[in-house]
Amino acid sequence: MKSFHSLQWRISIPLVLLILGSMGVLGFYLVDFVRDAQIDSLHTRLEIQAKLTAEAVLPLILSPEKPDAVDDFVKSLGSETDTRITVIAADGTVLGDSEEEPLKMENHASRPEVIDALDSGIGESSRYSITLGEQMTYLAIPITNQGEPVGIARVALPLTTVEDSVNRVARTVILATAITAALVVLAVSLIARKTTQPIRETTKAARKIASGELDQKIPVRTDDESGQLAQAFNEMSLSLQEKITTISEERGKLETILSSMVDGVIMTDSEGTVMLTNPAAERFFNFRKDEAVGRHLIEVINDYEIDEVLKSCLKTAHEQSIQLVSTQARRFLRTIAIPLMTDRPTGALVLFQDLTELRSLQTMRRELVGNISHELRTPLAAIKAIVETIQDSAIDDKETTRNFLTKVDSEIERMTQMVAELTQLSRIESGKAELKLTPVSPNLLIGEVIAQLNPYAGRQGVALLPEPSADLPLVYVDGERIQQVLTNLAHNAIKFTPQGGKVIVSARLERDSLVVSVADTGIGISKEDLPHVFERFYKVDKARSGGGSGLGLAIAKHIVLAHGGDIWAQSEEGKGATFSFSLPLQGDTR
Repeated sequence: MKSFHSLQWRISIPLVLLILGSMGVLGFYLVDFVRDAQIDSLHTRLEIQAKLTAEAVLPLILSPEKPDAVDDFVKSLGSETDTRITVIAADGTVLGDSEEEPLKMENHASRPEVIDALDSGIGESSRYSITLGEQMTYLAIPITNQGEPVGIARVALPLTTVEDSVNRVARTVILATAITAALVVLAVSLIARKTTQPIRETTKAARKIASGELDQKIPVRTDDESGQLAQAFNEMSLSLQEKITTISEERGKLETILSSMVDGVIMTDSEGTVMLTNPAAERFFNFRKDEAVGRHLIEVINDYEIDEVLKSCLKTAHEQSIQLVSTQARRFLRTIAIPLMTDRPTGALVLFQDLTELRSLQTMRRELVGNISHELRTPLAAIKAIVETIQDSAIDDKETTRNFLTKVDSEIERMTQMVAELTQLSRIESGKAELKLTPVSPNLLIGEVIAQLNPYAGRQGVALLPEPSADLPLVYVDGERIQQVLTNLAHNAIKFTPQGGKVIVSARLERDSLVVSVADTGIGISKEDLPHVFERFYKVDKARSGGGSGLGLAIAKHIVLAHGGDIWAQSEEGKGATFSFSLPLQGDTR
């Protein structure tokens, strides 16, 4: 038999006693807590029932012509609620009881709960009921009429429900304690057995570390050689785990950085085999990481020029770069290959910078400068020619001079209008233009635009017609700017509709939006030109360019977008065109 002073018993006895003691304290507290909770719940139920009873029997007490009404009501209510209910007069006489005949019951004026109810507004008592033959809890409250007590409503429930709940918890605690004790004895037995095998444990833990399970730790039980070995092993394991954790954290940081980069990154070894990629590169060249790793770069991105940059980098051990339009990525990329060096190139880091948007912006800037130069060149040339004519020959002819000056003024007005439109477009695009939202009637807005453009339509021989729609709600918009949009669309429709044609302006509801349309019977727009009509300075052809700056539709588009709406065009060449825009009914703007 093993000594009680052995390590096995020194570990097991305190542990068993501690757990059993903890379970006992917890069980005692739990039983006490359940008892208190059950009693509180019982008290709450009795108090609610007593108040409801008091309210219900007050009219019956005040109606003496039905002496048995109180007792009948109490017996019915007690049967429904499974509660003993007693109604007592202010002098202690029992007026009704759910379990007994009132005439057989003694005066209740001396009952403690009745006395407390009359004194303090509520009374409670627990005692053995002779009538029912069991332990009961009573709760009584006064029945008042205009502040004066006319009786007492008393309700009662047996305490057996509380005791049953407490007994169930107690049995559960005892069972849990017994099971825990058995488990503790078994666990302690296993632990004690293992304490005799420290060398075997050390060997087993070392093998687990070798297989990659770094979180191994051997309990240090003694200060002898086996304990010192365990301590040294634990220190080694902890140091190794910290180093691996540090490496993992650094790798995690690197992966986070690579994932958040907008530039694509591919790392290869010295042979050009892909070792690492980031989401941007995967998105550029449309491949998955698991498909790319382990394959040569040229197989992954299928771009000969980029592969040549990588080869040159690995060969020369110097950074190489190139800018090209990648057919695989369908982007304008700047590719930079950086060698990874020790004493020689061990691989390369290939960066891909997407310059597509920058190149597009540069193209747009060049086009904008060219368009502005083109638009200004014609009026400036006309002004210069007029000035030279006046200087050469017309200085004494006032009428001719006046005509020339009128043309100069017209050309200046044209340039001024273009500058104003450019300024307005710039403010809208940059978000600096504030919208003054007010409730606007769509039909009224259409009427104002038609009234404004009717004279022009008459001169052009075009019928400008509204298409009224009833019950259109008000929309919260910047009325002046939306009128500018509609005026621009209608003016263009009139301008490009032959004599005898017509332009129809209409409005309708579609879901949560108001849709306004301008349809003409004009020359129409080709499929090639239709996607570009809302671009600045874009003119479909000479037939449709007629003196405009090419900014009107671009301004209209950005005004509508600023209101949270959309604008579009539909047309077939030779069959007219329909320009439409939508506005949110709630006035929701961007």
